[in-house]
Amino acid sequence: MKQSLYIRIEAGDPYDTGSLIPLKPEGEVLLFGRSSHTNETDISLLSPYVSRNHAEIYLQEGEPLIRDLDSKHGTELNNVMLEPNVPIKLQSGDVISLAKGVVLLTYLNTQTGETDLTMEFTSPIEPAERKITNGLHIIPERRQITIDGEPLFLSGKHTDLLVFLYRKKNQAVSSDEIKIRIWPERMVSGSNEIPDVGNDEINALVYRLRKKLGPYGDTIVTVPRYGYMLQIK
Repeated sequence: MKQSLYIRIEAGDPYDTGSLIPLKPEGEVLLFGRSSHTNETDISLLSPYVSRNHAEIYLQEGEPLIRDLDSKHGTELNNVMLEPNVPIKLQSGDVISLAKGVVLLTYLNTQTGETDLTMEFTSPIEPAERKITNGLHIIPERRQITIDGEPLFLSGKHTDLLVFLYRKKNQAVSSDEIKIRIWPERMVSGSNEIPDVGNDEINALVYRLRKKLGPYGDTIVTVPRYGYMLQIK
């Protein structure tokens, strides 16, 4: 039977953006995590925020399922946090986020005809969105970004920040809000304090994001002595 089920890596060191990983046959699992000399995974990721055994994808009675393996920083499916050890069915185009977007994946079922296959391998943007030719466009539910009609792939933290600012577009967002949303892994367990993140780190992240947005970098506006705002129509 021809292979038609894949995971595409959008962001996740050491893999290149667009790398395609075929699902394994029924009865086997595709394990995502951080390999070491005592632990091996099928998809070995470098980020220290990814758990050694983070999540798995497998076929059961022909249906693709994803399960978070009680990872420390969680697995999200289309921006919804998965309950640990509870399998959830995947649909083609679903966006999978490991450890708050440090790793970003898309599930693809290419058995939908040759036209859809071509579209999915060139861009995760749906056909209606591909008609957009000008401007910065963000689909927060799918963590998809286009600039003048072309898809833009960002690393997890950059995507987290842009999506967060977009959800509060044209509103000032404080530096403390950004710290809590973008660096949750630095929260002290059982504490309500602000994560241990310096303003220099926020400024550096914003600087790099502006650079990646090119002509639209100035849509991220500095709010003096407070934080930042995404100024967009």
